[in-house]
Amino acid sequence: MTMNETPSPESISLLRRIADARPEPSADLWTRIEAAHTTRARRRRLYRLVAGGALSVAVIASVALVGLHWPAGGLNRSADIDWQARAQALELQLQALQQTGNAPVAMTVADTSDPAAIELEDIDQRLQAAYEHGVYANELIPLWKRRSELLATLITARKEGLKLTRI
Repeated sequence: MTMNETPSPESISLLRRIADARPEPSADLWTRIEAAHTTRARRRRLYRLVAGGALSVAVIASVALVGLHWPAGGLNRSADIDWQARAQALELQLQALQQTGNAPVAMTVADTSDPAAIELEDIDQRLQAAYEHGVYANELIPLWKRRSELLATLITARKEGLKLTRI
């Protein structure tokens, strides 16, 4: 069939049957679409609620578990101790011990055979450099702690008459 030809009555009737055969949507189509949309929205809200609740429970549980493993004072118990004051008190004890004569060997900084004196001198130099450079107090704590521990070891060694050596 070309453009100039007129359609035959059979082709017109065939075209009408094809047009009539196209189904019409059912009357409740929009109701079903709206119901499906509402159901999906409810599922998404429920999923978000469950996921948020599970995340909250996980965070609370992890905080509780970590809290059980921390010391009673919190994270940094060593920050509660004044290491500088403790080191100064221990130094006074060591000097008093040496002056009473109970210590067999007097500790002097010039004594190069005593590894504790060498380490104590090194810590003192590092503290002096830290103070000269104006570092923060939390950076000084490990130095004061080490100095305090070393002085406590020296006092114990002097009281028992031991001489410390480096291996």
